[in-house]
Amino acid sequence: MPIQKKFHKISWTRRMIIALIVATVMPAVIISSIIFNVAAKNLEKQAYELTDYKITQRVRFLELDLRQVFDLIYQTVVDPAVAGAMDSLNRGREPVESKTTLRSKFISYGQMLEAVQSMTYIDNQGENYYTYEKFNSVYDNNMWSDKKRRLGLCSQTRESESAVFLPTIQEELAGGRQIDLFYIAIPVQDYVADSNVGVLVMGIGMEFFQNLDTGDDEESQWNDMVEVIDPRGRIIYSQEKDRIGKISEGIDKSDKNQLIKENQIEKSNWTLRSYVNLKEIKQNLYGFRQVTILIGIIFIVPFVAVVWALSKYFTRNLSMLSMNLKKIGEGQVGMQLDATIEDEFYPVIQQFNQMSKSIERLIKRLKRERAQTEEAVTRQKQAELRALESQINPHFLYNTLDSINWRAIENEEYEISEMISCLADLLRYSITDIDGMVQVREEKQWLNKYLFLQQKRFSDKFTFIIRIPEEAEDILIHKMLLQPIIENCVVHGINEMKKDGKITVEATMEEGNRLRFVIKDNGKGIGETTLARLNRKDSRGDIGTDNVRARLESYYGGDAFIRYYSSETSGTVVTVEIPYGDEVYAKSSDCGG
Repeated sequence: MPIQKKFHKISWTRRMIIALIVATVMPAVIISSIIFNVAAKNLEKQAYELTDYKITQRVRFLELDLRQVFDLIYQTVVDPAVAGAMDSLNRGREPVESKTTLRSKFISYGQMLEAVQSMTYIDNQGENYYTYEKFNSVYDNNMWSDKKRRLGLCSQTRESESAVFLPTIQEELAGGRQIDLFYIAIPVQDYVADSNVGVLVMGIGMEFFQNLDTGDDEESQWNDMVEVIDPRGRIIYSQEKDRIGKISEGIDKSDKNQLIKENQIEKSNWTLRSYVNLKEIKQNLYGFRQVTILIGIIFIVPFVAVVWALSKYFTRNLSMLSMNLKKIGEGQVGMQLDATIEDEFYPVIQQFNQMSKSIERLIKRLKRERAQTEEAVTRQKQAELRALESQINPHFLYNTLDSINWRAIENEEYEISEMISCLADLLRYSITDIDGMVQVREEKQWLNKYLFLQQKRFSDKFTFIIRIPEEAEDILIHKMLLQPIIENCVVHGINEMKKDGKITVEATMEEGNRLRFVIKDNGKGIGETTLARLNRKDSRGDIGTDNVRARLESYYGGDAFIRYYSSETSGTVVTVEIPYGDEVYAKSSDCGG
């Protein structure tokens, strides 16, 4: 029987039911589809905006970090001590002393940035090199031991005449541990001779990319995956650690379920790529569409407006998010959004709040690190000026002092001869392995000569006594640890006295393997304000006291202390207490080289 005839036999009641179903279900389906598509496009738009903003911020932070690395490389290259050591190493003169200087400087500069894991100098022929690695104490066991690799790098830097970025390499450490490093190499130029001197290579760990982590919630579907890729497609860094060092796949622009954004990074040949899985984000909308259709079917046409209102209500969080994203783009950070409901878009609000807090923390940290870097640069420049002022050939000085000594002996000026001999001994002691460790016995002999010369300098206006118990003379301490304190006693305490000055240096062995030094003088004391400042751990201003406090902190951490006791009428007493023993010597050896 034809369908039309069957329809004619259906009662009006059934016809109305069918018409009502057609009139209600179809609009419900159409309306729900429209609502779903609008929400999906709105969601995708917000995903684009959020991803664009995040990748822009990450590029900005990464460029700031690269700028700090290049500033550090520049400081290293222009350091006169580093340049002198490189020149000596190239010429084959005093290689041990040159490498010692490079090690000291590389350690100093390497501590300025946490991410710096190694520093290497290679001469222009690839023959002579020196490398310092924080994670490797064995000099010959490093990636630059391969001469072929050194020659290849030298050739590559000569061709580029600028910074060369090497891909991430996995270094094997003792105990089976591994560390991922990428390298930045720059040619070292002799601008006077207009020629290449060699190559400076800096190895940088994955800590360098910590700013790429903006505090994403692991359970949030709005998280993106970030990678740094070089021009050959090799992955320098990835949040998925097993992808580091591999070749990145090509971008499938036809894939509508994945959002991929790329930005070039200034001062490098890198590309920052961000992946967002749109399919996972849209999955929550399918349940929303089914609910909308069901509501349309149940409540028919009169409630379509309610469905539309609910749709607008459901997207309220995204509208609020969009408005506040624009505020962040204008520089307002740290704001927190209060979601009205915990719907499908609630994870977006949580992600926005976390991102806002993270950006605020990162900006504060960058400002703090910039201030610390500027302070370090200022101190370094001051140190370079002092080094230039005091630079003199030690052998010339020794030979000259020896000639003066013999001239004094010929003229029977034996006191002058003794002073010259003491001065020569002091210079030899002070410029050799300055951070090394010596027995207390050797330090005592040096202090006797130092105070003898100061005594003659100030016309015997003071006497001095050094008391060291015999059992303490074999203990190892760092060279010239007490010299700045004793110099302050002479210059600031005894200097203004006309006679009867006295300086006493005593050592005692305390419980728990601790050695205490007490330095006393009967000269001009210290005012209360200055005394309080000297006893603060963060005091600044006096080079001598700052030097002692900094060395104690570097050698012994919190296990050593220094304390000043004084009044303006009774002189000054300085107490220095340090630990000793095998563990302390091992730790001090690592710190001091």
